[in-house]
Amino acid sequence: MNIKENRKILILLVFLIALFISLIIYLSYFTIFKAPNIVEHPANKREALKIAQIKRGNIYDNKGEILAYSDGEKYKYQRHYNYPYSYAHVVGYSNKVRGNSGIESSYNRYLLGKNEPDIVRSFKAFFKSDYDKDTGDSIYLTTNTAIQERSRQLLEEVGEKAAIVVMNPKTGEVLSLVSYPDFNLETIERDYAAIVEKNEGSFYNSAMQGGFTPGSIQKIVSAASIIENGIDQSYEDTGEEDAGGYPIKNAGGKTYGKIDLNDAITFSVNTYFANKAVVLGQEKMGETAEKFLFNKDIDFDLNTTNVKFSKSKFNYQSWDKQALAAASIGQADVTVTPLHMAMIASTIANDGKMMKPYIVSKVVGQDGEEVMTRQPEMLVQSVSKETANQIKDMMINSVNRGTSKAARLRSFQIAGKTGTAERSKEKTINNAWFVGFAPADDPQIAVAVIVENVEYLGGEIAAPIAKDIIRFSLNELNK
Repeated sequence: MNIKENRKILILLVFLIALFISLIIYLSYFTIFKAPNIVEHPANKREALKIAQIKRGNIYDNKGEILAYSDGEKYKYQRHYNYPYSYAHVVGYSNKVRGNSGIESSYNRYLLGKNEPDIVRSFKAFFKSDYDKDTGDSIYLTTNTAIQERSRQLLEEVGEKAAIVVMNPKTGEVLSLVSYPDFNLETIERDYAAIVEKNEGSFYNSAMQGGFTPGSIQKIVSAASIIENGIDQSYEDTGEEDAGGYPIKNAGGKTYGKIDLNDAITFSVNTYFANKAVVLGQEKMGETAEKFLFNKDIDFDLNTTNVKFSKSKFNYQSWDKQALAAASIGQADVTVTPLHMAMIASTIANDGKMMKPYIVSKVVGQDGEEVMTRQPEMLVQSVSKETANQIKDMMINSVNRGTSKAARLRSFQIAGKTGTAERSKEKTINNAWFVGFAPADDPQIAVAVIVENVEYLGGEIAAPIAKDIIRFSLNELNK
């Protein structure tokens, strides 16, 4: 064999080795980066068949009551929901045609038992005769179904777009999260097209997705900034405050004379906060807002690829005096979600500590072993304990003798604040708010209530709803 032929063989060998290495690289890349997407692609019938043979795990509330379960035969399992309306946005649906939503989506891998490799589950099944590798794990929520049902009932009675969040201020556990309008989980496949056609927002989880102008509930954050930055709290109110050439007036055209921060929160004095906001400046106001996690992403159990806990916005960098003054009373380029406002109320109730919200307490395998357990977690110390206690006292005064009197209860002391965010130039359409907590001396619950696009003020419609759900919740928790 001559040198020329040897060279040809060598070139061919190098070419074949290069092809082999390229194949290895491509298969490695596909396995690591592409395979998960192929597996989860709707057109992948093989994966759909694998999923069809799995019996999804159950979903329970905090008392162990079943909220969602599957029955039937392998490949023909049917999903059922015991509270198909009140848990529409929390539990969500799992449907062969429409896909998944809510916990059924965000915890889908656990419910299918896919949080660990198939080989591990097969190994467990080999050594445990009562272990079925084709049954998923179960999810336990923090929600109290009685409170969830009552929240939904109150919103249905109002009949407007609205949301209620109830949470434990000391732990971050969400006891109830309801958005209205909603839909029927049991008939989602049949009703889906009609719901989309009506376009009333039934699929929209406004409690965590809605970006709403806060109105006067934002004064809680403004008050924190005034206290934390040592601003003089005295003020002479004349009924109007000039903020960069724009007059800000009090509701009803009222004038309060000599007042302080306590009076300003109690009676929701717009002019006071407009004046102090200009004194503080945008940087200090923005710094305080961000300590309450405005402009920050917050992780939450219901977050999925398509649905997120919306970021509350406080876009202070480009504000002039007029915008800053308006923001201090929740009327400028400020947006919040009901869940975040419940967290802010919780922060005042919890000595200035903001806890991470969570709605899943644990995941339990079919063998009874806890796969995942959630523990309370502090996100940030938003304000000092002393500042939180001062604001708490002001919120108590607001309920006892101020603008939040419609939330007052004889049986429990509530601390709260109403808000009315104007939605029309004529100032006739509002987002009506109430946020607060109770009992004020040892808070067990914090609440946020919003009713959208109504002619009423926060004290006229949101505060009575909050009063009802607070009374019901505390009675339920103290049974």
